[in-house]
Amino acid sequence: MKSTKLTGAVAFVAAATMMLGACGSNNAAGDGASIPAFDPNAKTTITFGAWALSQSPEFTYLKEGFMKKYPNVTVEIKEYSNDNYEKQLTADLSAGKPTDVIPLKSMNSYYTYAVESKGLADLTDIAKSFDSKNLDSSTHELDGKYYGIPYRRDFWVMYYNKDIFEKTGVAAPDGTWTWDDYVKTAEEMKTALKKAGYGDDVYPTFTWNKKSFVQDFANNQSQKDPKASMLSGDYNYFKPYYERALKLQDEKLALDFNTLTSTKVTYQGLFGSQKIAFFPVGNWYTSALVSSQKNGDAEKFNWGIAPVPQNPDKSTNTQTDKPVTVAGAMGLAVSKYATGQKGAAAREFVKWAAGEEGALELAKNGVSPAYLSDKVTEAYLGAEGMPTDELSKKTITDFDTKVSAPVVTGKEISKITTLLNDAHSAIMTETTPIDQALADAGQKAKDAGVVK
Repeated sequence: MKSTKLTGAVAFVAAATMMLGACGSNNAAGDGASIPAFDPNAKTTITFGAWALSQSPEFTYLKEGFMKKYPNVTVEIKEYSNDNYEKQLTADLSAGKPTDVIPLKSMNSYYTYAVESKGLADLTDIAKSFDSKNLDSSTHELDGKYYGIPYRRDFWVMYYNKDIFEKTGVAAPDGTWTWDDYVKTAEEMKTALKKAGYGDDVYPTFTWNKKSFVQDFANNQSQKDPKASMLSGDYNYFKPYYERALKLQDEKLALDFNTLTSTKVTYQGLFGSQKIAFFPVGNWYTSALVSSQKNGDAEKFNWGIAPVPQNPDKSTNTQTDKPVTVAGAMGLAVSKYATGQKGAAAREFVKWAAGEEGALELAKNGVSPAYLSDKVTEAYLGAEGMPTDELSKKTITDFDTKVSAPVVTGKEISKITTLLNDAHSAIMTETTPIDQALADAGQKAKDAGVVK
């Protein structure tokens, strides 16, 4: 999978928007049924899957924006469980009753939905209608076909509470941190928090209990070809990243894995209540934080965005002159069971959401869309509540990325992901030493025949 490189706001290409016309009368859904042309005057209701609406307002933004343009179409949101979205969606697909528009939360399951269950409609014509300068759909290409189209562009950044750094006197992020600097600052912050009068429930940082916090960074920042590394069966390159993660929890610089898993405490709640000073997570959190501060669910404080820390091992670091981060594109699909005018409206919703109009609805609310243009970039950087300092602006427009779990590996990546999830839990619960857990994952992958 090719790298995505953004080189500043100028890289958000100035190009005339290619607005897509209505679907032709011979477009077919995944089950072969003919889809008519979209009729904006026909009274139609479509369903739209979503999760964690209070933390992910993007679904509502898209719903309201589309209904404003097409008042005869009603979009009904079906909220799934945030933690069990894929399991519940799989059950709905098996029963032939998914929502008409399906958000693709994880690329690990995309192959299963599109190829194995055959539950998604073919959207190749829509994907190829976009100018690749504005929208790169290659993340969702499977053997020349597209069953999903990206609408949101996710990449990891580091959020930090400017007020806490100012009060404690600890030097704030400057865009040059390595992971060693990250740990060192956490240690300094722990002492400074006590001196500044903060309670024991305030931690320097936060380590998400998902494997992505450790493994995705190792894949992107230390491996030239993440796909080959994932398929190699040799996962020892994760070790230094796990050593730092264990140090953070063992020294109580962050809540430990077991506590996070048992209490289900969230980074949104902790950062929003000023219980953590800095931490890395996907930029999808931006819109939720902005919204939470507006409606009072989060405290009012000054915050900023900085690049994620970089691999301190220069011998394996794959970056050039830009920070390397974890990134991916979240897509929208259409159920193959959505036929007739319902199917036409669902397809229209997807191409509107993935295009410039949908992108602007997201961008003006602090959500980073997949569609790129100068107008979209201006809207995103100017969204109400967004930090306006130069480091924050540069962080969200100037970085290098690679896809951590390439979809082209199909079933193999899904099986490997399960094994690496098990290894992650074994390491972070400290029930298995790092070397053994990683070796076990590699051996099981070889025994299963998914790696060489």
